[in-house]
Amino acid sequence: MGIIFVILAGMILGGGIVGFVLSRRWQAQVAQAEQALKAIAEQHHAEVANSRELKQKVADLQFQLNQARNEVRALNAPRDSE
Repeated sequence: MGIIFVILAGMILGGGIVGFVLSRRWQAQVAQAEQALKAIAEQHHAEVANSRELKQKVADLQFQLNQARNEVRALNAPRDSE
């Protein structure tokens, strides 16, 4: 009877230790995944901000180009008063 108790106690204790170790590993992997996701999110936000800046620069340059085209047309237009 005592041997059965020792075997059962060993199995329960071993199962608890294995469960504890696996739980710690899982928690470490979850923490690493969270850090990786945070880094990806920060990079994404930076890229979105950079994209906004570039779009604004494109819009400004298009406006300047249209202004220059209008000036060229005005300068090249035939003048009626001449």
